Amino acid sequence: MKLGPAHLIIQKRNELINSKQKPQEKIKPNPGKNTEDKQHINQKAVQGHPAQTSVRNTEDSVERQTAQEQCVLTSKEDCRPRPFDQEEIDFIYVKNRVLQPESGAFNLTSPCHEFKSLSKASTLDRTRLQAKFAKEVLKFATGCMNIRTNGTIHFGVMDSKEDAGYVHGEIIGIAVQEKDIYVDALDYIERSISSDKEHVRQCVRPPRFIEVLDRESTEKRYVVEVDIVPSISIVKSKVYVVRLPNFKESTNKVEFEKEAILRRVGSKTEPVNDKDLSDFYQRVRDRDAQREEAEQNQFLSAPDFCQDLGRKLKVLMTSGKKFIEKEKWFIFVTNKLSPNDLCSIDWLINMNVFCVFDFDPESKTSGLCSKYLQQHAANMHSLQSYRLSGDMSINEFTSHLHLFDQTSWIFCNGRSDFKGNETHVMK
Repeated sequence: MKLGPAHLIIQKRNELINSKQKPQEKIKPNPGKNTEDKQHINQKAVQGHPAQTSVRNTEDSVERQTAQEQCVLTSKEDCRPRPFDQEEIDFIYVKNRVLQPESGAFNLTSPCHEFKSLSKASTLDRTRLQAKFAKEVLKFATGCMNIRTNGTIHFGVMDSKEDAGYVHGEIIGIAVQEKDIYVDALDYIERSISSDKEHVRQCVRPPRFIEVLDRESTEKRYVVEVDIVPSISIVKSKVYVVRLPNFKESTNKVEFEKEAILRRVGSKTEPVNDKDLSDFYQRVRDRDAQREEAEQNQFLSAPDFCQDLGRKLKVLMTSGKKFIEKEKWFIFVTNKLSPNDLCSIDWLINMNVFCVFDFDPESKTSGLCSKYLQQHAANMHSLQSYRLSGDMSINEFTSHLHLFDQTSWIFCNGRSDFKGNETHVMK
C-alpha cells in the first residue's frame, strides 16, 4: 500500500472524528466523557473497518484501471504491411493498428522489417531531420545488402515498448511538411559510401509516403517507408562499408562516424566485429549463392500480384472503423449480378443508399433492385426523369422526384418490365 493514499485516508478519518466531537462538546462539555468518546471512535476506526475498506477500494480501483489499460493495449487490431517493392499501389494504414514485430532475414526475398517512430526527429529542422533519416536508412540498407536480404524500414511506427500508451509495431504516423526533405536525404549516399555507391543507389528505393487514416483527427500523417532490394546482379562478391552521418550539437554540424561493415542479426543491425571480419568475407560467396537461389525460386513460384480489394473496400466504406457510420450515405453503380452474388448482399441492402445507377435492365424483376424492394421502398427513375424543364426550379425538381425521401433507383440501360417509351442506352 502506498503511503500517499493511506495518509490522505487517515487525514479524512480524523476530520470526520473531529466533526462528530464538536456537537458532543456543545451538549455535554465533559472532558472525561469526551476523551472516552474520542478513544471509542478511534478504536473503531483502527479496528474497524472504514480506513481498511477505503484503502482496499483504492487498491482495487488502481488494479482495475491498470488491467483495463493493459487490455486496451493488447487488444489493438493487427494489420499487414504495404506490399513490398510494388509500384503504384493504392495503400493506406489505419492509426493505432499494429504491424507484426520486427524481423530478421528469413528467405532473403521475404523482407525483414525495422520500425522507427521518428516522433521527435520529424519536428526538427531540415538539416537535423535529414541526417537522422539518412543515418537510419543507410544503417539498415547496408546491413541488408551485406546479408543479401530484402528489407523495409518503416518511419512512423513505434519501435519500443517504453513509449507509454503504445505497443511495439503500433502505427502512429508522422507529420510530413515537405516530402522532398526525405527524398533528398538519400543524397548522403554519395558522402557516406566510399566505393560502389551506385550499387547502394540501385538497391535503396526512394521513400514511399503511406497515408495514415486517423479516426479522431483530420491532420494528415504518413508512414514513410524505404525498401531495400539487393539484387544478386548488383551486390555479387561485394561487401559494403559505410560512414553514418550524425548531427553533432557540440559543433552544430553533420559529422561522419568511422567506417563500419554492418549486417542484420535477428531483428537488429549490428557492426561486424574484428574477430568475425575474416569469416564474414570468406562467406560472401555462400551468401551470394543463397541469394541467387532465392531469386530463382521467387521467379518460378511467385503468383501474380493483386491488391486486396476486399480490405481496400472495407477501409474506404468504414473510414478504418469496425462499423459503417449511420451519417454516411452511399451512391452505387452496378450492372447485372449473378444469382450467387445476390445471395450475399444483406450487408449492402442495410446501408444508407442515396441512389443507385443500375445498368441491368432486368434488375427490378430478378436482380439487385428486386432484392432491395423486398426490404425498402425506392423511387424508380429513368435517365429521362432527370431532364430539368425550363419552368421548374432546382428545389421544385428535387421535391418532384422525392430525392431525399427514399432511395432513387436510376435505370441507366432501360427496364425490361417497362412498357412505355424509354431510352435504353446511356450516352
